[in-house]
Amino acid sequence: MKKLTVFLFFLVFVSPPIFQFASAEKPLSPESIQRNLDGPIDADDIAAASSWATASGITDWLGPLAPVALSPFFGVTCLSGLALWGPSWISDNAVLGAAGPLGNEWLFGIFLVLTLLTSLPRLTKVSKPFAQAVDRLETYAVIVILLAIKFVMSMDSPDQESVAALQVPVMQFGVISLTLDTLLSIAMIVNILVINSVKFFFEFMVWLTPVPFLDAVFELCNKSLCALLMGIYAYSPTVATAINLVLLGIAALMLRWISRRVRFYRTMILDPILAKLWTGFGTPRRPELIVFPQDDCGPFPAKSRLRLFSTGDGISLNQANWWSPEKSHLFSADCKPIVRRGWVMHTIELKDGQQVTQLKFSRRYSDAELVKLLTRMGIEQDKAEAAVETDRSVEFA
Repeated sequence: MKKLTVFLFFLVFVSPPIFQFASAEKPLSPESIQRNLDGPIDADDIAAASSWATASGITDWLGPLAPVALSPFFGVTCLSGLALWGPSWISDNAVLGAAGPLGNEWLFGIFLVLTLLTSLPRLTKVSKPFAQAVDRLETYAVIVILLAIKFVMSMDSPDQESVAALQVPVMQFGVISLTLDTLLSIAMIVNILVINSVKFFFEFMVWLTPVPFLDAVFELCNKSLCALLMGIYAYSPTVATAINLVLLGIAALMLRWISRRVRFYRTMILDPILAKLWTGFGTPRRPELIVFPQDDCGPFPAKSRLRLFSTGDGISLNQANWWSPEKSHLFSADCKPIVRRGWVMHTIELKDGQQVTQLKFSRRYSDAELVKLLTRMGIEQDKAEAAVETDRSVEFA
């Protein structure tokens, strides 16, 4: 993700000069752009970057992505409102132009209703899980809508020079070439998903707090920040793009840390519910447990999703995600796991010498299934039964 952020920064602020206007005697054309791809970057190129980004419409598309990621339906509602009733200088904006689909009162009304339907449940802790459940669906829907709007506006754009600039191939992978327009679409998707994921985590943590009105305060602050960023975008898309890239960089740095914790809390909350609804989900197929270390454990950071199973040499921890690099951490054969039940989650404690490792796992399995699984994992049956029959304790993540 860090590499992707650096690449996007390079794409927007450094590489645009190679698609330069140079001067009135050398107008922008696909041929001149392709000719300058291998040329050196000098002071004139850097000076032309700002005008190129404005003329090609990149800042118009990247500028509103941060507020849209913070509140997707409300962000599109604000964009539609600006297209309908915004100041006169907005008519030159590639997104908010008068001929664009955002300048439609029916579209504004539809997204205003969707904003109310998805925002009101976020105000209370009782109804907020419903809003959280559809949050990702809301984000994907807005991404599809923005890409559709971008496609329609590029087809109907009267400015053929800027359209041609976006269609020049800038990356080549064998027989596949990527145009600037394609890279811009990918950047829009990544931008929205990264910032929205970070926002979702903080919103989820606010829901877990016992303060009743904190959810409403968070939602009000989120909508206010979204409206403020939209106001900055209406005044200057370039400034809004700079703010968006700063927020994207911060969110990208936090993303891995946050994604591990979102996966952890989602597993602890949803596993018992899914086991009740689907019997097969509550029956272990293999003698292993999906666990999350409380603290850093070997090569694994805290809250990583891991597989715990017994081997001939001891107890092993491996990555549970197939797309992650293969890593493992082995506990000695003398290490005997101790199981402690909890109301929210269970804990396996492994003492290897002087080091004690706590692993959290969900209440996915019933008491009977858990005893069978622990026995298959090498824990003596009487100890497994004793652990399951002990009084539950309150476990904190």
